[in-house]
Amino acid sequence: MSSFPYPVSHDIDIQAELNAERYERALKALSPSDVLATVDDLVSQIVNAHDHPLHALVEHCLQYGTTKSNGKRPDVSEMVGTLYEPLIDAAITRLVEEKLANFSDWED
Repeated sequence: MSSFPYPVSHDIDIQAELNAERYERALKALSPSDVLATVDDLVSQIVNAHDHPLHALVEHCLQYGTTKSNGKRPDVSEMVGTLYEPLIDAAITRLVEEKLANFSDWED
């Protein structure tokens, strides 16, 4: 066995740490309005009305009325959040990737 100490720095992936730090900074730089605008853009690209995240809620409200008209919150309201969450995730991913692609524009 060698008496030389094992260089710990070989185990550290500097580039991965830098990329993770940049990702976090890009994520923190997003505003809710940026994400909402991107979600709206993603929703506007949905061609089939049945695929729209609000379709079931709108259908329910047309058939049974809205909370304002009948005093009862539609059962499908929770489902709307479930359907929108993947779009929010996609919007965040898109915006972070755009920021990372132009990182030098907003980096220190």
